[in-house]
Amino acid sequence: MERLLERLRRLRASAEAWFGALAPRERTLVSAAAAAVVLFVLFLAGTAVSRGISAREARIEAKTRVLSQVGKLAASYRAAQGERQALEARLKGRPVQLMSHVSQTGAALGIEVNDLRPTGAPVETEGLVEESVEVSLPRLDMGRLARLLQALEGGPGVVKVRRVRITTRSDDPALVDVTLVVATYGLGS
Repeated sequence: MERLLERLRRLRASAEAWFGALAPRERTLVSAAAAAVVLFVLFLAGTAVSRGISAREARIEAKTRVLSQVGKLAASYRAAQGERQALEARLKGRPVQLMSHVSQTGAALGIEVNDLRPTGAPVETEGLVEESVEVSLPRLDMGRLARLLQALEGGPGVVKVRRVRITTRSDDPALVDVTLVVATYGLGS
């Protein structure tokens, strides 16, 4: 360490001697050149610092975007979990008597539901039991059909309209004949 300091002192002394030997005009030129070199070094250092700050700001912005996406994904996951739990609660609820549900829903909307046929025995798949019924509804307008479909699926339990077949009528174009397949789902035993 002392050797280094000694070398620096000798270097400084020789630089002062060299500078002292210069003419006044040469001293001015050397001083201007030294000032230019110092300013250039400061400019390079400032540019490097500026780039470093910009790079850090860009990384912070990228990480903020990632955190925002994580927050959105977490919120959508919580929403999906809530929907899943609500659906499971509906599946665990009291089983829906499908034929009664369809006829009562139709009666509540002023639609006469007389032609109900079960499509077969209940089917169990992957822990779910599906029971379905085919319903024929003649001479129905589209508004009442839409209300019936909403009421059937919006009732208790898990009830879905799996198929809708609409046939137009030649005697009254405002009315249609409809055949529905309505299914209810519950947890298997």
